[in-house]
Amino acid sequence: MGFTLIELIVVVSIIAILGGMILPALSRARDATRRTACANNLRHIGFALGLYLADNDGRLPRREAFTNRWPSQLQPQYVDLTLLRCPAEGEVRKTTHLVTPSPDVATRSYLMNGWQDATLEAAGGTLPPKGTAMPVLRESILRRPTDTIAFGEKALLSTAFYVVLDNDARLYLTDLQERQHGSSGAAGSKSGASNYSFCDGSVLLLRYGQALCPENRWAVTEMGRLDCAVCRPH
Repeated sequence: MGFTLIELIVVVSIIAILGGMILPALSRARDATRRTACANNLRHIGFALGLYLADNDGRLPRREAFTNRWPSQLQPQYVDLTLLRCPAEGEVRKTTHLVTPSPDVATRSYLMNGWQDATLEAAGGTLPPKGTAMPVLRESILRRPTDTIAFGEKALLSTAFYVVLDNDARLYLTDLQERQHGSSGAAGSKSGASNYSFCDGSVLLLRYGQALCPENRWAVTEMGRLDCAVCRPH
């Protein structure tokens, strides 16, 4: 038995409606899976930092400018370089053609806290001359570990390894990815959220802006948390 044109139109319309209902749900499920995978990566990296501290008498990894940055310093504790990349990133950045690249040149989605305010405090307010090693910082500087970020998501095009705080936030804001997950995607949008690993090992999803306001959670010292706060209107 054949179908009339009206019946075919009704069937096609129903299929279109069902597709319109199912596809957004599938997209949300995919995004949630990627967000969870990204959070798990950060949890492993935070655990690697904890092992590093235990193996090095509580000394934090030294901030290095050119070689042996944090991915290399922590690599014995996390081993798998794929943990350095958040699967939510839409583009796989090819940084090397080596089958097993060194950690410092592997594809990477995360930044480590550069402990800039604590470094300034330890150095008496002035950083060591260029080319001189940064002071060794210990875990004891982390006065609020449950509310101090150790690692966060990095802007796709940023080549930075560390968040180096400054009173002029423009010097580091472009390195941060604050809306990796759930963003509307519109240019300049302040929707969405990103994952952050804290110094106590926990991982939290913070909405856009919450990592920097009303206090800057990348800062260690109380003065740094307030002086480096970045509160932007929504």
